[in-house]
Amino acid sequence: MRERGRSKGGGFWMWVVPGVVAVSLLAGCVSQETIKKRNKEAEGYYQQGLSVMESDQQRAFVSFQKAVQLNPANYDANYLLGHIYFQRKEYAEAERAFRACVELDPNSGDALNYLGRTLIIMNRMPEAVDTLTKATMLPLYATPDHAYANLSHALELQGDVPGAVRALQSALKIDPANVPRAVVYFELGRLHMKQGEDGKAREALTQAKALDPQGSVGAEASKLMQRLR
Repeated sequence: MRERGRSKGGGFWMWVVPGVVAVSLLAGCVSQETIKKRNKEAEGYYQQGLSVMESDQQRAFVSFQKAVQLNPANYDANYLLGHIYFQRKEYAEAERAFRACVELDPNSGDALNYLGRTLIIMNRMPEAVDTLTKATMLPLYATPDHAYANLSHALELQGDVPGAVRALQSALKIDPANVPRAVVYFELGRLHMKQGEDGKAREALTQAKALDPQGSVGAEASKLMQRLR
């Protein structure tokens, strides 16, 4: 009996059946087309959710869920899904969504920062500190002062007040600022007070008052200054 389609390669004999190969190639083409169709449909759901995000969050939420189900690699749908979960205080779900974002883009400072905030609320400080530190170290992250501010909060809750101070000092070096400088100086003054450094506290709180003379931050800074020696 003649051996049809027999070929040799890679040091061993293998059977190549033309009909099976043709079917396999066709299946591969269909699979790729199916993936493209699903991704396009997912993008449609994402855009739909985006269009109603401000007016109908529940509808947006459902749209983002559908987008992620169809295409788990849709970063934007995962991110906004995490955002809604966070607002709903469904933190375990928010964590999953933000971790999916980080897996899709390890250099996303926004996803790392939001994940860090979520971990703080879940009282997982060592993980939060690690995550937020990674965010601050990304060279292309446009708003690292957000991560520094959250890192300071996590470090304080972990008992590392000097580290929290250093994080805020780093936030002040970011230009242009994304976190209001008055807020950063107020928190810095509060932390200096916590360490008994009244002189440094007064200096920072004075800056906060000057930057927000008529606002709530300036008012709170004035109250704290009255407690200084």
